[in-house]
This record gives sequence, C-alpha cells and structure tokens, in this order.
Amino acid sequence: MPGSGFWPIFCFILLIIRWVSPYETLPHEMITSGASPCSTGNCKSFDEGHTLDYNDELESSYFTHSSTSPGLSLLMDNNYCNPNRSYVWCLPRDYNQEKHPFTYSHLTNKSLPWRYDFKFVVEEISNVNDKAQTMSISMYFGVSWLDPRLQINATAKEWTEVKTGPKNEVNVSPESLRYIWYPELEIYGLERFGRQRVLKEMSGVRIRKNKTIHYELGVRVTVSCRMMFDDYPLDAHTCQFQVGSYYDTNKIVTCTSSYVHDISRQRSLQHYIQFEDLPEKDQSVVLPSGTYAACGFQVQLQRKQMQYLIQVYLPSCMFVVVSWVSFLIKPEVVPGRMALLVTLFLVLINIFNSVRERAPISSRLNAVDLYLVVCIFWVFGALMEYAVILLLLKKRRRPKYSIDTGLKNMFHSNNGEMAKCTQVTDHVNPHMHAVCDNIDAWSMWLSPPLFIIFNLAYGFAYQHVDVDPPEPHQFQEDT
Repeated sequence: MPGSGFWPIFCFILLIIRWVSPYETLPHEMITSGASPCSTGNCKSFDEGHTLDYNDELESSYFTHSSTSPGLSLLMDNNYCNPNRSYVWCLPRDYNQEKHPFTYSHLTNKSLPWRYDFKFVVEEISNVNDKAQTMSISMYFGVSWLDPRLQINATAKEWTEVKTGPKNEVNVSPESLRYIWYPELEIYGLERFGRQRVLKEMSGVRIRKNKTIHYELGVRVTVSCRMMFDDYPLDAHTCQFQVGSYYDTNKIVTCTSSYVHDISRQRSLQHYIQFEDLPEKDQSVVLPSGTYAACGFQVQLQRKQMQYLIQVYLPSCMFVVVSWVSFLIKPEVVPGRMALLVTLFLVLINIFNSVRERAPISSRLNAVDLYLVVCIFWVFGALMEYAVILLLLKKRRRPKYSIDTGLKNMFHSNNGEMAKCTQVTDHVNPHMHAVCDNIDAWSMWLSPPLFIIFNLAYGFAYQHVDVDPPEPHQFQEDT
C-alpha cells in the first residue's frame, strides 16, 4: 500500500522526541517547581534594601535541586561511598542534605555553636555611589564549615599530591555541592550579588582532611552604605560588609573571618580607602527574630578634597577679596563700582547653583553650601554698604541745565543767540563726604580679619573626625 512505510517512521520519530524531551524540559521544571524558602514561615525579614536579582534566583533555585541527567548521575555515584571502590572522600548512603551538620555533633568532639569560617580576598572597591549610597566590591568570597558525616580515607595519596590541591586538601567539582549540605547565608544591606564568569562560573570546592568543606566564589557585591553628607565635600564615611547565617541565631552558629586586600590593585576613586576589622559591637546583628552572628570587615572612606579646594573654595575666596577693591573706588564712580559688585555677586550665585546640582542629598546645609552662602552674603554686604553711601550722599542724576533754560533755548532766541543757560549744581555737605569715606575705610579694615576668622573657624568645625557608623540593625523591643 503506498505510504504504508510512513507510519513506522512517524512512530520512530515520536519515540525519539519522547525520549529526549524530559532532559530538555527538566531544568525549567526544577526551577519553576521549587518552593520558596519563606513558604515554610521560618524566614526572618529581609534587611531594607536586600533585594535579589531574578537571574540569581534562577541560578540559586537550579543550584539547590538535584538533576537526573546522565553526567550528574555519574557524579552522584562517585560522591557516595561504595564498598567495592576506593575513595579519597565520600558521602554515606544515608546522607541527608537537608539536615544541619551540628545534628551529628556526636560524631566529633565539637559542640554548639557551630562555626563558619569566612575568607575574603578583596580585589578592589570598584565603585562608591554617593547618590545611591552604595559600595561595590570585587572579591573572592570563601566560606568553610565542618561536616562530620564525610567519610575520609586518610591513607589516600591524593592528600599529599600537589596536583590535587594544597596538602591535606583535594579539589572537587562545584557540582558536588548539589549533594552536600551547605549553609544558608545572608549579606546585610545587600543590593546586588553578581557571580563572575569567564567560560564557566569562577568557583571551586575543596574537601579537607579534617572533614571541612571550603567553597570559594568570585563575586561582585553591592551593599548599601548609610552616608551622611552634612560635611560634604569634607565628609568621611564608614561602610560595613557583614555576612552571617540566614536561619540560625548566634546560639547555634557563630563565625570567624579574615580578609586580604592589595592596595596596589585598587583603582583611583574619589575617596581614600582603608580596610579595618569589624568592631566587636558590630559582630552581631539584632533583629526581631533573634540575634545573629556577623562577620566581615569595614571600609573607611574619606573624600579627596583637592579638587574642591581648587574648583570651589579658592575661586570663591578670591571673589570675596576682589569685592574689597570696591571700598577703594570713589563713591562718585557709580558705574564702575556697581558693575564690579554685581558681577561678583552673580558669579558666586552661579557657582552655588552648579555645586548644588552635583552635591548628594543632605539633611541640612552641607559644608560647601555654607561656605558659598557666606561668600555670597559677604559680596552682598559690600553692595549694601555702597547703597548706604549713595543714600547718605543723596547722589541723583540731574540734567546739566534747568528745564526753564532748556525751553528758552528751544523756542526763544535773541538775534540768533541762545538764551543764557543756568547750570544746575549739586551741593554736597563736606561732613557727609567725610562720613562716607569713613564707612569705606572701616569696611576695608574690618572685612579681611573677619573673613580670615571665618575661614579658621570653618576649618576647625569641619576637620575630619572618625565617627561610628549608624546601627540600622538594632531594634528595641517593647516592654
């Protein structure tokens, strides 16, 4: 029958699609069917600004679920203990990934609180954003924890071979974490957590001979940094990087940390950077759900001031000094004196507006705004001083001849000759002239020392003093 060979071919194609499709759709199903950790009601509230990127959620969900692909099944078989096969380390057949290692503390001589060891190899502070009040860090994030359930073959030669890692350590595939318990961590004030990739994710896992698991990951982390800009641009800030357990309080889990930072690899920023250990009071975080251990480091940021001294402070100071020249100009020279003072006044206002556009938000008038406002009022004071002098002199512009004389010149003439002109003259009291000169002299002598005193007081008031960072994670419970 024509076409009878079509049905076997069609059925064969359907069988192939049926066999391939589960492996193609499995990752998507695992991602979408994964329950949120908060669905059990055991989550503590996120810190303000703690947001997760959608791609990171997908990666995390995919990372925490097992897969049944052939390659991963082989990896799973290699990770579990097999009496017929030699091993360096392996997992017991009854290993439960959902159980915390401290529930098996009877297998070792350790007791609660369980300890996480963090190591941060900081490459650089890549960005400090004043507007968003964030700090971005590029680093290698490492965490170690003890799992007494691991089966270790202490006589295996891999523990002494350099090619498998440092002594008493062996490198394993990061995929092994799919079958091993790993801690749930929280970075306080987290804005963004990005994993570094080249061809694959820059991560690694090491199993140590003492049953410790070390996981390291190349990351770019952005954390919130509560900044106060009342002293801008003479300000300094303290930003903290804190990480700890997401679920377990400090009665169950504690931590230690160390950091490495090579200052020679740091790019030039608008701040001077100095790394410090976390103060003892910041090694715990108090939340409504309990007190949690925190580890990390803090960064002291002090703004570089030379740019502002040259671009803002020096020109403003010079304009104020130039305004004192108006005290040497005779009051009768109205256009010259007025042009000088009005021009300086408008230039200072323009500088003030330009600085305000670039300055971050502050709770009150910041340092540079205060300086510019004082400079503006200093020039404004010189302008008002001249207005007072003009008022005292009653200096008004009058025509050279009287109105009657002008009309006679226009309509009457005697034998072709103009009528005799009567010139209008101003009579200024000599005593009033002396008073005005004295006002200019006193202004000239008082302005420089007062301005110098203001600058000295300004410098002392805004000199850099180390202050403790705010404590956003401390909560007072109602009594």
